[in-house]
Amino acid sequence: MSRMLALPDLIANIDAQLAEVTDRADAIARQAAADREEPRRYILVGIGTLHLAIAIDDLSEVGPLPTVTVLPHLPGWIQGIVNIRSEIVSVIDFGTFIRYSDSGCAGRRLAVLRYKKRKIGIRLDRIVGTVSRVMSETKPLAMIDRHAVDTTLFTAGLLIEESFYYILNVPMLLTLQRLVDYNRRG
Repeated sequence: MSRMLALPDLIANIDAQLAEVTDRADAIARQAAADREEPRRYILVGIGTLHLAIAIDDLSEVGPLPTVTVLPHLPGWIQGIVNIRSEIVSVIDFGTFIRYSDSGCAGRRLAVLRYKKRKIGIRLDRIVGTVSRVMSETKPLAMIDRHAVDTTLFTAGLLIEESFYYILNVPMLLTLQRLVDYNRRG
C-alpha cells in the first residue's frame, strides 16, 4: 500500500527533483560552452621571481638576447636597443617598469611583444614552456596577493604546477602612455 505524502512534503519532493534536474542541465550547458571555447596558447616565462604568461598571438618572436646597445639619457627601465633582422627594437626591464622589486633580470633570452605596428622586447630569465588554455580555465587576479604586483597590466592568471602566471595584456602595455612617451613630464 502506498503511503500518501502531505502536500508540503510532496511539494518539497518535487522542488528537490526539479533542482536536481536544473543543476544537471546547468552543468551540461557549462560543459558545452567550455567545449565551444577556443583555446588560447601561451608561452610561460620567468623574470626573476615573476611568472608571466604571454599569448603567443601577441609575440613577434622569442629567442636568444642579441647584443643590447645602451643609449644615454633614458629611463632606467629601458635597457637599450637590439637589431633583429635589420629592425631596431627597444628592450625594457619589465620588472623595473612595473615597479616589481623582486625581478632582477640578467637573463639571456628575449621576447618581442607586438601590437599593431608597435614592438618592444622584454628580457627573460627563463622560458618555462607553452600551454593551451580556454578562458574558463584562467584564474582571477583576486586569488593572489595583490600587493606583490601591480595587476594593472594583467587580465587574469594561470595556475600551472602550483605557480601563478600573470597573463600579460600586451595591447594595454604597448599603448601605455608611460611607455609610448617616456620623456613626457607629469
